[in-house]
Amino acid sequence: MSALGPAQRRLAERLRELRSEGSAAPLTQSQVAASLKASVALVSSWENGNAVPPEARLRAYARAFATPSTFDNDHPHVVDEASLSDEERVVERRLVDELLTLRNEASSSGSPARGTGGLGGRFWHFPDGARIRIITTQMWADVLDSIPYADRRHPNFIESLYDADRDATIELFGHLRAENPTADVRFLTGGQVKQDDLTGHVVILGQGDLVWGPLKYFGSRLGLPVTVRFPEGVDREYAAEFIVTTDASGTPTWFPRDVSPPRIEVHRPRFIQDQSGKTFFIGDMPILEDDVALLARMPNPMNLSKTVTICTGVFSRGTYGAVRTLTDAHLRTSNEAFLMEHFGSFDNFWILLHVPVAGMRDPGDEELAALETFTPDLRRPFHRLRLSS
Repeated sequence: MSALGPAQRRLAERLRELRSEGSAAPLTQSQVAASLKASVALVSSWENGNAVPPEARLRAYARAFATPSTFDNDHPHVVDEASLSDEERVVERRLVDELLTLRNEASSSGSPARGTGGLGGRFWHFPDGARIRIITTQMWADVLDSIPYADRRHPNFIESLYDADRDATIELFGHLRAENPTADVRFLTGGQVKQDDLTGHVVILGQGDLVWGPLKYFGSRLGLPVTVRFPEGVDREYAAEFIVTTDASGTPTWFPRDVSPPRIEVHRPRFIQDQSGKTFFIGDMPILEDDVALLARMPNPMNLSKTVTICTGVFSRGTYGAVRTLTDAHLRTSNEAFLMEHFGSFDNFWILLHVPVAGMRDPGDEELAALETFTPDLRRPFHRLRLSS
C-alpha cells in the first residue's frame, strides 16, 4: 500500500472496513463479491487500491451495506432498492455520499505509482519492471502447409509466419519496448507458452476464434461476461460474433458453462451492403465495414500483482484496432483519458469496440482488397458498443 496516494489509500481502507465491520460478523471478499455480482479478484483490487471502483459499483456497495438482509444467509444477494426501510435509505444515502467523495478524491489525485512510459503513455507502461509476454494466435495448419517458408527445414524459414496476428504483434511489441525500455518483453504463440510466461504481465492477442485457444484457463477465472460464439450451420471464417451474458436486469454477468444466462446480447461485425441489404463480395470474401473487438484488462489470476490484457476481434482487423486504441500517437492520449474518466483506472475493465474498416473506392471495385483499419476513438459513442460497470 505504500505506493498509493493518500486519497486512494483512504478509499481502499474504507472498503476493507465496510467488509470487516459493516455486518454482524466479518465478511469474506467472496461474500462481498457475491452481493455485488463481481469477481473476488475485482473486490481484491479495490481493497488493495490497485483499481478505483466505478461510481455504479460504489452505489451498489452503499446499498449492500445499508441493510443486514444482504448478508443474512449463506447466499449474499443483490438488494432491491424497494425493499429498503426508511432508516436503511438514510444509511444508503450517507454511504453513497461518503464513497463517491472518496472516489472523486482518488480519481483526481491519479496514481503516482504508475507514472508514464518512454513515450509518455500510461496504459502500456508497467512501472514495476516485470516481464511482459505477448501471446498470439497460431496460424492455422492448412495455411502454413501452403507456405514453403513456414517449413522449419527450409533455408528461408520464417518463424513469424506462425503468428496469425502479426500486424498487431509488430505494433504492440515495438510500443511496449519503447514504453518499458528495461523490461523483458517477448512474444510467442499460444503453443509455445510455459508456466513462467503466465505469471508476469500477459497480453493476449486474438485467439477469439479459438474461444481463447490454449488460454481458455483465463476465461472463467477472469469472470469475463464476454466471449466469442459461432452460430450453428454457418461459415466459421466469417460468421463469428461476440456475446455478452447478462442477468435479468441486463447487467453484464459471468455465468459458468453449465448455467444458462437469463439474457444474451449479440454483437456482430458489419459488412458493406447495398440499399437492398445485399452484401458486397470480392470473390468469396464479404467486404468488412466494421469489426467488433474486445479490449480488457484485469488482475492476473496467476499473480494478482500483475495484469492480463486482452485485445481480440472477430477478425484480425479487430485485434489490430484494439491494440491501436492505446498505441496510435494521434488518439492514445484521449483514449487513455476516456478510460480513466469512465473506469477510474486501467486495472480492471472491459469494453467492446467497433473497429472501422474502410476503402477509398466504390464497393464494386476490386481495389477494395486494400482496405484500411482505423483506430477507434473512445470519445465517439458509435465506437463504444458495451462497457463494463
